[in-house]
Amino acid sequence: MKKLIKFTPAVFALVCSVITLILYICLYEQHTTMRYVQVCVTPLIPLVIPFLNKFFKLRIPFVFNVAVTIHAIIAINFAAVLGFYDKWVGLDKFIHAYFGFLGGLGVFIFALSFGGRKLNPFGFFLLVFLAVMGLAALWEIWEFSVDCIVATSNCQRWKVEAGSVEAVMTVEEYFAMHNPLADTLWDMIVTVFGCFVFFAAVFADKLSGYKICKSIWRQLSGGEEFQAE
Repeated sequence: MKKLIKFTPAVFALVCSVITLILYICLYEQHTTMRYVQVCVTPLIPLVIPFLNKFFKLRIPFVFNVAVTIHAIIAINFAAVLGFYDKWVGLDKFIHAYFGFLGGLGVFIFALSFGGRKLNPFGFFLLVFLAVMGLAALWEIWEFSVDCIVATSNCQRWKVEAGSVEAVMTVEEYFAMHNPLADTLWDMIVTVFGCFVFFAAVFADKLSGYKICKSIWRQLSGGEEFQAE
């Protein structure tokens, strides 16, 4: 039974993708190949961590896979495929803030798995913070690159869509409202916020005697009780 539980995020993602696909076909008149690809990719993402744990003998906690799956469903199915990026203005910033929290957790797990406990607390969390910001920068480079390579891509949300209200604006009026540089910087800023929320969660866990994240410590230590150093 325990071996099957690790695949529940993938099953949940598959169900969400099927529902997303049905809604996309029924609600949208114009369909693109990219959206179909995105729907198919989402259920594959939760399979990466079980694969790494099995074939590379890692101890990535189950909760991290759950967090990754939630992020994938919101960012890909909900935001991109069903178009909620345009329907909810704050969704993009929420996703980037969540990425800051998720990145903090991921780097935290990675660092502990490869000798991070030997660092003093300040150096350890500075490493986590800098790594998260590096990941955020790589994501912004990815968005910029995709927009440059794929003509129909609009990751940075600055291209005018035909038939939209913005299409009748002047160039100056449009860029006063849609500044790709400001979008990039705010994405980085909310990522910092998400990372500090993660730090606050770790601090709360420490105050509780490491009881909140007890299952994470147990998995990272191979089943042994976690002992703070």
